Amino acid sequence: MGVRISLWAQYLHTVQSSFFILRSLAEQFQKDLHQAVFTEAFSPQADELCLVFQKADYTPFYIKVFLKDTFQCVFAPQQISKPKQNVHPYFTDVYGLTVHSVYAGMNDRSIVIELSDGSCILFKMYANRSNVLLLSDKGVSEIVKKNHARDWEFSLSLLDKNIQFNAEQTFQEMLKPMYLPVEAQLFLKERVEGLSGSALAAKMQGLYNRFATDEEYFIQLKDQQVTFCLWKTEYTIYSSFDLYDALNTFVQFYFRYNLFRERQLKLQSQLQKKIEAAEKYIKKTSEQLLLLYDLVPPNEIADIIMANLHDWKEGVKERELFDFYRNKNVVVQLKEKLSPQRMAEQLYKKSKNRHKQFQQLERIVEERKERMRAYQSDLDQLKTISDYKQLQVLELKYQKEEKAVEEIFPFKRYLVKGFEIWVGRNAANNELLTLKYAHKDDLWLHARNVPGSHVVIKYQAGKPFPQEVIEKAAALSAYYSTLKNDSLCPVSYTQKKYVRKLKGGALGSMKMEREEVIMVVPQELQEAEGKRK
Repeated sequence: MGVRISLWAQYLHTVQSSFFILRSLAEQFQKDLHQAVFTEAFSPQADELCLVFQKADYTPFYIKVFLKDTFQCVFAPQQISKPKQNVHPYFTDVYGLTVHSVYAGMNDRSIVIELSDGSCILFKMYANRSNVLLLSDKGVSEIVKKNHARDWEFSLSLLDKNIQFNAEQTFQEMLKPMYLPVEAQLFLKERVEGLSGSALAAKMQGLYNRFATDEEYFIQLKDQQVTFCLWKTEYTIYSSFDLYDALNTFVQFYFRYNLFRERQLKLQSQLQKKIEAAEKYIKKTSEQLLLLYDLVPPNEIADIIMANLHDWKEGVKERELFDFYRNKNVVVQLKEKLSPQRMAEQLYKKSKNRHKQFQQLERIVEERKERMRAYQSDLDQLKTISDYKQLQVLELKYQKEEKAVEEIFPFKRYLVKGFEIWVGRNAANNELLTLKYAHKDDLWLHARNVPGSHVVIKYQAGKPFPQEVIEKAAALSAYYSTLKNDSLCPVSYTQKKYVRKLKGGALGSMKMEREEVIMVVPQELQEAEGKRK
C-alpha cells in the first residue's frame, strides 16, 4: 500500500516539475507583466499564494501558486476571490514597485519576477520543497513556507544549470538532472529503448529540443488521475496552444479527479491500518486464551495445597508437590505473607471467576472479528466508489468514529518504547484513572508531597518497566504538578496495587505504600496519535 501511494504522489507532485513548462510560462509573464505594478500578495488558504499586479492598461493580472505537498502549480487565473478575514499578507515591503523583467532559471524549475528596485519574487517549484521567496541584494528576506528553513540561504546564483548529453552517459545519468515527473520519464524511456552511446545521446538531445520548442499542451486522464503533458496520448482529454488556458483547465480537472483520488487513498490507508490493528489484536488475544486454557486451573492447585497441609513447614514459600490430577510433580509457590490455607482460599475464589474471564476474552475476539469484517466491507466498497457523495458518507462515518473514541477515552495518552502512559486531567479525572482504569500491576506515579496529576504506566505481561519509560513518566508527573517550573522534582512511584483511597480524603487524594523516589526534570512529551477506548 505504501508503495502505491508513493508512486501516485509522484504523479501529482507538480505539473511544473518540468522546466520546459516554466520557461514558456515565464516568457508569457514577461509579455503580460511588462511595466506592471505589484500591488498585493496574500494567502487565501494554507499552502496557497495569490499575487496581484496592475498592468499598464490598469487591468488586474493574477498569479496563483499551489505549494501543497501533493500538488504544486503556478498559473494565471482570470480572477481570484480574497477572503474577508484571516488573510495573511506577504511581501508588503515591495508593494507599488514596477516589474522590470520575468525570466526562468536555465534548466531549473523556477521563475523570477525582478522588480524595479532589484528585489525578486522567486517561484521555486522543487516538488514537495516548493516555495515562494522574496530576495533583495542582502539575500532572502521573506519566505511563504516557513518549514523550508534552508530556503533562507537560497541564492539566485543557484538557478542556472547546464544539461548536456554525451555518449559516455547512461539513460539514468542523462535523466537525473532534468528532474522530470514519472510520466515524462516513462515517455522518454519508451522512445530510447535499446539505444546506447552516441545514438542514445543524439536521441535524448532531440527530445530535449522538441520539449523546449513545443507550443501545444495536453491534459490526460488515466486511471482517474489527471496529468499535464507536452505530448499527445490515447488518454488525452484536452489540448491547447494557450498555456494560460491549458494550466487553468488542468487545475480544474485536478480538483475534480486527483483530489477525489487523494481523499479516497487516504481513507483506504486508514481502513487498512484498522484492519491490521484488528488482526494483531485478535492474534494476541487468541494466544492469551490458549495460554489460559493450558494453565493448571486454580482450584486444582488449591486441592494439591490442601492435600499437603499436614506436611507443610512454617515459613516455606515454595514446594514441589505431587499433582494427582496429572500424575507428576508440580512446583507450588505461595505469595508473600500468605499461609497455605489463605493461598488455597484465594485460588478457589479465583477459580469461580475463571469461566467469566474465558467468556470475556472470547466475546472480545468475536467483537473484534466482526469489526474487522465491517472494515473490510467498507474497504471493498471504497474501491468501487466513483463520486464525492458516496465518498463523503464513508469519510463522515470514520470521522464520527474517531471523534467518539476521543470522547470515550478521558485521559492524556503518551507512548514511550511501546509502553502506554496515561495522565489524569484534574482531581475527579485522577480518581477515575486510579480507581477505575488502572490495573493492579500498572506502575503508578505522583509528584512527591505536592498536588498534581496521577500518572500510570500500563503493564505488559512478562515485561519489566524499562528505566527510560519510568523516567519519562516521572518527568510527565512532575510537569503536571505544582513543581512544573522547578529545575528538579522528586516523583514517587509504586505498583497500583499498593495505592488506595484515603478514607475521608479529598477528591483524588491517595495513600501509597512501598514507594520508590526518582529525581527528574519536569518535561512535557508529545501526545500519542489517535485515542483508544
